[in-house]
Order: sequence, then structure tokens, then C-alpha cells
Amino acid sequence: MKNNIPGWTIHIDEISNGAFKVTLIDSFGRKAEVVDNASDQTITKAKEYAFDIERKVPKSWNKFLFDFCVTNISDKNIVTKRYDENVFGSWFIELLDNRFVYDGRDLIFTKQIFKDNIWTDRESIKNDDLRYSNLLDLLNL
Repeated sequence: MKNNIPGWTIHIDEISNGAFKVTLIDSFGRKAEVVDNASDQTITKAKEYAFDIERKVPKSWNKFLFDFCVTNISDKNIVTKRYDENVFGSWFIELLDNRFVYDGRDLIFTKQIFKDNIWTDRESIKNDDLRYSNLLDLLNL
């Protein structure tokens, strides 16, 4: 399974027959760890923990969120992307028919679609409601 959490490395160790320890570690030594059976859900749960750890560091959250989105939509055609530290860490990533916008001041993530020659909001999520799984779902809508 691909590691789609930027800045984190993933380690999977079998600690006993059928029991695995999934550990994600970032460059600061922070860990997100789950011990369970060998399943994709175990790995996903560890990634969710790492995502939540990142959320607790407000200074770097906006840049992490930008990098996370770029990483997870990289297989699609990104037309343009811009992260702007000077505008509260606001950013956008534009595809041919979708655009993802993060308002760093109001802390709102918005997916827009290109329809009738204008960008129209399709769905918005407040920062407090962003989770690993719902953000991945929104990136793949």
C-alpha cells in the first residue's frame, strides 16, 4: 500500500502470527501506531492517526494539507498549483475540471467544479471537520 502521508514513513512489522504493528514516523520522531491483524483497515487507521497528529500543529497544517492533496491527486493532470504563505497559508490546486481551494484565514477547504465557464463550489468542509477519509473521498469525487 502506497504511503500517501507526506513527511511520514511507514513501517509494517509482523509481531506475532497474524498480528502486525503499523508505525508511521515523521521527521520529528512523532509516531502513529496501530497493532492489529493484517488488513488495509489497520494501515488506514494508522494513517488517520498521523493525519490527526499533523492537525495539532497549526503552524505547519496548511502546508501539510497542500502537500497531502498534491500527493493524493498526483496521478491526475494538475494544471496549476500555488501555496501562498503570505495569505495565511491559503492555496489552490487546479485540474482541468476541478479545483481545490483552502482558505487559510477562515480555515475552509472547498472543492469547485468548472461549469458553464465559471468555477462553482461543489462542497466545502470546515477545518475541524476534515478527516483523512473524507478528504480522500472529496479529492476523488
